[in-house]
Amino acid sequence: NHLIDRVRNRYDRLIGATISAVDGGTPGFSQAVPVYPNQTGTDKRAGDGIPLPVQPGAPVLQLPLTRSTSVRLFNPNIRAGYVHQYNLTIQKELFRNTVIEVGYVGTRGVKLFMNRDLNQTRVYGDFLTAFKELQAFQASNASLPSAGNTLVRIFGTPAAAISGLGASTVQQGQVGTAANNLDITNNSRYAAAGVSQFYLRNFPQYNQATQGNNDGQSYYNSLQFSVRRQVGAVKVNANYTFSKSLDNSSVDGNGYTAPIDSYNLRLNKGRSDGDRPHSFNLSLIYILPVGRDKRFGGGMARWADSLIGGWEMGLLGIWQSGAPFTVGSARSTTVAGVTTRANYTGDRNIGNVERKGNGVWYWTSDETARFGFPGAGEIGSSGRNAFRGPRFFGADLSLVKRFRLFETHTVTLRAEGYNLLNNPNFGAPGTNLLQPATFGKISANVGAARVVQLALRYDF
Repeated sequence: NHLIDRVRNRYDRLIGATISAVDGGTPGFSQAVPVYPNQTGTDKRAGDGIPLPVQPGAPVLQLPLTRSTSVRLFNPNIRAGYVHQYNLTIQKELFRNTVIEVGYVGTRGVKLFMNRDLNQTRVYGDFLTAFKELQAFQASNASLPSAGNTLVRIFGTPAAAISGLGASTVQQGQVGTAANNLDITNNSRYAAAGVSQFYLRNFPQYNQATQGNNDGQSYYNSLQFSVRRQVGAVKVNANYTFSKSLDNSSVDGNGYTAPIDSYNLRLNKGRSDGDRPHSFNLSLIYILPVGRDKRFGGGMARWADSLIGGWEMGLLGIWQSGAPFTVGSARSTTVAGVTTRANYTGDRNIGNVERKGNGVWYWTSDETARFGFPGAGEIGSSGRNAFRGPRFFGADLSLVKRFRLFETHTVTLRAEGYNLLNNPNFGAPGTNLLQPATFGKISANVGAARVVQLALRYDF
């Protein structure tokens, strides 16, 4: 028996794209000078010298309040994130050449890099109250907004406010879209209505103010079981993992993916994009018992052994749970620039691949009927990565034959079959509530169809 117990930390690092995004998003100081070949009728060569950007005489240090620029920056107190890694494994030889391992493996990500929008529109409070009063007026044309309704003060009348924000935007409860339209397109109306330029944004000179900080968190826990056995020419390795992975962001900072609410990151916690609760892997290597000194043809001539002896077969198999995914509402019912989640009632363990005359479906009509649009100010009840797509299965097979020409010269022939059983692996179903005809329908595969190839390699 062997007992293996390890606890260690591994430090994370920022990817290059995260840093260059900040370098290129500093208003007043960042600039680009593109140089194109033949732009003036003559070749531009590196040896002629590439012109450097001209230093601005007076950098713009304070932008106008036009919400037309986005900025990216780091938290001045940012730290290197790290991951605790720990495991406890028990290993035992059951009988000769057969070893099993059972272990717990876990990780905990602390202070991981994450982007937040410090300029997220503040739609809750006064704006949401005023918006809902306009919704009620639009629906009945009798329930007049209160006398102090901020949106009515800005536009003059309830009807003008609905028209200015967009009639369908109000009717669908798209608070984020309405807030963005108001603050970018109609902010010139604020002064006359006695509304501050900071009514919806902390920094009205910017559209977004994306800050990289240490708010990322992750959790991974797993039970892992493996069996290894070698008997003569056969080597088998099988392992199964039962796990769960949670985090509040599965992106690494290369680009900006807005949280559901930058002011309340707890709403973003859910299954990681890479969460696969069940995973089984199998590998097998078998040297065929044909050829000199083998079970069959042990006395054959060397030239015959060179042709039909020494073949090796390999098998790789994998079966794992499907990828998690979020069903969005396709509407911005909270903050600007964020598509909220769909409302949902019932068990979230739904879905089964069904091949029908009009395509491949994952959800039945009864299951799709449980989804709906969230109301104004709601993020949706379904949750992040609350649903799981179809499982994945694959089997690859290889046949390998090595021909030894001389002591240091070898020719290897490989016949390989990927996805040998030609098993279709389906992607996630359609999740656009605005397209009911394809909602719940699978339209894409994961991986390729069966591929068979031959390869010849000469080593010397």
